[in-house]
Amino acid sequence: MNPAPLLGALGAMVLAVGALAVAHRVRPEVPEGEPFPEPHPTLGAIGSGLLSGFTLLTGFLIATGWAAHSTGIVPPDGLYVADLAAGGSVLLYPSLAGLPFTPRYVTAVCLFGLLVGYVMVTAVQLRP
Repeated sequence: MNPAPLLGALGAMVLAVGALAVAHRVRPEVPEGEPFPEPHPTLGAIGSGLLSGFTLLTGFLIATGWAAHSTGIVPPDGLYVADLAAGGSVLLYPSLAGLPFTPRYVTAVCLFGLLVGYVMVTAVQLRP
């Protein structure tokens, strides 16, 4: 079994949850009795766009990386750099969007980070 995707998944999870914790630490405290402010609705569209771009690019790299074993045509290095940048943006997005550091959101960000990290490392490893 190849441990690299699992290590990538753990690293992405640590990055996403760590960024959420740091954002929570530097965010001003909510006064007692007031509800936590909700993220601006526009941020939902940005997150959806980031995730869609990351998904399309990673899917393309997985498919072409797999096909490159028989065709010999390898995607350019710049696409892999762009995929890692998109993955990093997707991982940092929850903390930048202002999600609170609660067990519910930490669990969601943790599972999301595991998935993103595993897929990113798998896409890079399929390159011949």
